[in-house]
Amino acid sequence: MQSSTDVGNASAGRPADADRPTGSPELDHVGVLVRDLPAAAAAWADRFDVGVVRRFEAPDLDLSAVFLGISGAAIELYTLHDEAALDRVLGARPAALDHVALRLRGPGGPELSGCLIRGPGRPEPIAAPIHLGGATHVWTEPPGIDVLLQLITPSAEASRNQPLKEE
Repeated sequence: MQSSTDVGNASAGRPADADRPTGSPELDHVGVLVRDLPAAAAAWADRFDVGVVRRFEAPDLDLSAVFLGISGAAIELYTLHDEAALDRVLGARPAALDHVALRLRGPGGPELSGCLIRGPGRPEPIAAPIHLGGATHVWTEPPGIDVLLQLITPSAEASRNQPLKEE
């Protein structure tokens, strides 16, 4: 079971999208995998005077995260509770830039064409997207992009209930 808790302004960390073409993806967050989540969050808070706007726990994925409110964007600091998985990715480092998360406009589309999908913080392929908070999430490195992306796609039901954006 996953849980996500907003702290303060729920829209903090999300840029306005008035000038974005309809159908283009929205930057959701940049993910940083950390070995010590409380220490990393404190370091970011001390250096940049930013606070946690949302906490996320996914025990079935062995994952805990905090989202920091950075003007116009969000930074996700997350850790895995699986030391072997952390060691595979981080080695001796305390943290590493892990992924860029894009929120897609609707289900379907070419974004996953030719891609292997995987789960958060793990290189092994998974059979199906992960469902969290009314959306599907996959982590993949699309050919030609060659950067790990977390693609967040609203469920078909969520897309039907989303109001159309006026131009």
